[in-house]
Amino acid sequence: MAANARVQPYALKAGDGWTYNYGIDFTIKTGERGAGPQLAFIHYTTRAGEEPPDHTHNTEDEIFYVLRGSLTFRCGDQSFDADAESFVFLPAGIEHGYKMNGGDPVELIVITSPAADRAEGGWGGFVADIETQGDLLSSPRAAE
Repeated sequence: MAANARVQPYALKAGDGWTYNYGIDFTIKTGERGAGPQLAFIHYTTRAGEEPPDHTHNTEDEIFYVLRGSLTFRCGDQSFDADAESFVFLPAGIEHGYKMNGGDPVELIVITSPAADRAEGGWGGFVADIETQGDLLSSPRAAE
């Protein structure tokens, strides 16, 4: 997404957004690199075997909302089972990951936001990596 000096309103229909392949396909509805809100909003579906290795985000908090499927999140020494309509908050600076429960795909919404002590534009977190290193597969015409 191109950075604008002035944020403009936009709306995206189901399935629209900036879709990048970054190991799997992620559709970004609003990202980290533009002049928009200080959060990123991603929609994606993941399958068994596509789970990320345990990792840490030092600059951002993550919120997961499970639309479909079942998985177990780990964050530090805690674990959380999450089925459809479950909400999971993972704060910055704590190693985390997830495992699929069963073989069905899991559909997720992920929101990232700069950690409270790092709340400044262009925080360069996970979504910025997707936006700069992923292969752009499609973008919405109306929002560009």
